[in-house]
Amino acid sequence: RHSISLNRTPPYPPHAPPLPQQSIMAETAVPAQLTMAGPSPLDVAGFTTPSTVSWAQGVWQVVGEDSQALMVVLNNGEEVMCEPGGMLHSAPGLKPSADMGGAFMGFQRCCCAGESCIRVHYLNETGQPQSVSVTPSFPAKVIPIDMSKYSGLVIKKQSFTASIGRGVEIGIQWAPSWGVGCCADQGCCLSTLNGTGTAFLNAGGAVFMKVLGPGEQVHCDGSSVVAVEKSVTWDVVRTGDCMFMCCGGMGCFNTLLTGPGLVILQSMSMERTLKGFAMHTQNK
Repeated sequence: RHSISLNRTPPYPPHAPPLPQQSIMAETAVPAQLTMAGPSPLDVAGFTTPSTVSWAQGVWQVVGEDSQALMVVLNNGEEVMCEPGGMLHSAPGLKPSADMGGAFMGFQRCCCAGESCIRVHYLNETGQPQSVSVTPSFPAKVIPIDMSKYSGLVIKKQSFTASIGRGVEIGIQWAPSWGVGCCADQGCCLSTLNGTGTAFLNAGGAVFMKVLGPGEQVHCDGSSVVAVEKSVTWDVVRTGDCMFMCCGGMGCFNTLLTGPGLVILQSMSMERTLKGFAMHTQNK
């Protein structure tokens, strides 16, 4: 008969001490890029990424990681404005209402800019602080923007999520040129944000933010543009030579943004997401 040992001790050589557990964890648990010295590629490119969780003095908080929601605490007399269908939860006693912000402006947003003609409000008249939460229309991150820091924004259609109060106004403007209107993936009419207060935009995937200096330029995929400050100049440029335009997968034109001003980009726009789903379905 042969005896079978159930000892599962690793086959170290006799009298050889086992490897320290801490050194094993240090080598396997920490990604290599986190241990490297010097500036990161993101710093070298001049971009920043917003914090995945942010808040402001108990007034609002962005909750979640990849698919985020906005939680707002309203004092008596305060309100939040959002897109139709965006409410996740509302405390009892909040008064909902809907308007167009003016019939002419509402029809302009709907017919020309691809936005909803309706604006939804939740007003607190209970005399006590109450909460309401809002979500984007697709799995996305929520980006808070302090409008008092900027001269106004041009935003991607359907990227507006909410704003606190009525100090933020949604409008439209014509594209600066026919080339931008036809080839920059934003349409001939662009949505705008003006006013004061805090606005919240939505963006898919990773979010990149950069304040361009005067004359500084950035080339980007047109559908990846979430918002730019009104001082930023738009243009379109060819993606490359004829072979690249036909076979490079980026189309014929890229968007060229020239500073000064804020630029916000997203890595996974709705157009890119739908295109990926379509390709995956066709390959099945």
